[in-house]
Amino acid sequence: MKPLDKNASLEAVQAVFRRAEALENAGHHAQALPIYQQIVQAKPRWPYAHFGIGSAYAGIGKFEDARRNIRKAIAIKDDHAAFHAKLADVLSQLDDPQAAIQAIDRAIELDPKNIAYRVNKAMIVRFAGDLQGAYDLLLPLIESGETADQLVRVYASLCGSLGAPQKGIAALEPLTHTVHPDPLVTATHFFVLAKLYDQTGQFDLAYQAATQGSALRNDTYIPADRQALLEQRTQAWSKERIGTLARSKTTSDKPVFIVGMPRSGTTLIEQIIAAHPQAYGAGELINIFAAADEIASPTPEHPDLCAIVDALKPATLDRVARRILREMDKQAPKGEKPIRITDKLPLNFQHLGFIEQLFPNVRVIHCTRHPLDTFVSCYLLDFVGVNAHAYTYDPEHFAHFYGVYQRYMEHWKSVCSIPILDVSYEEAIGDQRGVTERILSFLDLEWDDSCLRFFEAKRSVSTASTEQVRRPMYASSMGRWKNYEGQLGVVVDALRGYGVEYSL
Repeated sequence: MKPLDKNASLEAVQAVFRRAEALENAGHHAQALPIYQQIVQAKPRWPYAHFGIGSAYAGIGKFEDARRNIRKAIAIKDDHAAFHAKLADVLSQLDDPQAAIQAIDRAIELDPKNIAYRVNKAMIVRFAGDLQGAYDLLLPLIESGETADQLVRVYASLCGSLGAPQKGIAALEPLTHTVHPDPLVTATHFFVLAKLYDQTGQFDLAYQAATQGSALRNDTYIPADRQALLEQRTQAWSKERIGTLARSKTTSDKPVFIVGMPRSGTTLIEQIIAAHPQAYGAGELINIFAAADEIASPTPEHPDLCAIVDALKPATLDRVARRILREMDKQAPKGEKPIRITDKLPLNFQHLGFIEQLFPNVRVIHCTRHPLDTFVSCYLLDFVGVNAHAYTYDPEHFAHFYGVYQRYMEHWKSVCSIPILDVSYEEAIGDQRGVTERILSFLDLEWDDSCLRFFEAKRSVSTASTEQVRRPMYASSMGRWKNYEGQLGVVVDALRGYGVEYSL
């Protein structure tokens, strides 16, 4: 691509901008970022380029950078509703719901007919824990006859959350009877229906809806690729090699990495920790994945991961570790000085050897859950992200990935020096106080009763567990797989084939 200069025409700038937008729409935010930055260099007063930078930063999880750049766009052009709407999303991710609502209200003021902005406001309110407030925002739109897909879907989901799942089913089912131009929209409808059917005890329909949604997804899971990455990483950070590798000189023990399979209780454990006055839950950050992509991953030009890891210098690891620490600190509300900040991105379990190089003094909490309960919870949920959780849409692929996950954890426990605490979901439900005491002791945090009342915390939670962690401990999700026993033959056989052992 020919570099832009300050004399470039608006048409040329727009063409480059559209190229970056296409990359973002395909999920390649990191590749789009330097293109937007090039546009800003050429046209520093063109607001859409600043917005593009902010959008790309949001896509790779750098929400503080996203906020700063979107505000630059707004400073140049305050009357563009989409800028304020995106800022609202970012502020919600930064656990600032009041500012997020102000931003989305500005977007609605500028474009009052845009239904999507009103739905976005309801979702911000929902993530902040006010389910009834979110429902009340959408009900007038539903009653007026509005039928926008996202509106009906979020409304139906809220009906389920407020104890009226059949009402949600009645609203959403008709949208699945016609084919939407974008099959992913229909897929999302089916996954919400799966949850609603599950809530009403219609388990056959729930599983069928999840299967229909999965069939409409175009995500790709390639078992051989996952297996190859596992083998490369276990070789690069082998027992013989890991002690010889460079280490960052960063001594901070502030980061706490909560890892495990998705839906294994990572959000619950983070919420327990975040309820402590000296801790903060930053949610699912992608700092480690971004750092691994930057300095510790094979590429077509450099396919030998062992050589890449051998070449890492302490100064490089220091630089990356300090950057991650700064970004984690930015997540905490102003004025707070937590001594522990959690990153609960579950799939960080793939990078524990690298994490040890970056932060030799950190601690890791490994969440476990019955494999069949994990499968059911994953299968009935539509994960966000291009190919991030493609294994969840096929029982055979789920079983393969679960086996890969177990091999990672067995390996890291045998080679890493950073402490790893296992916490089972079932144990956390059955012995809340005992598990909480064990977690706080592991993190060198004094006992605080608020950790038992984690559900009272006011922080925003934007993962699929946003409502569960606002309730006291409940046991109904244990043994959930038994409701689907008739459909689980394929995954049971596949788990056994991949060496996953568990008791029924």
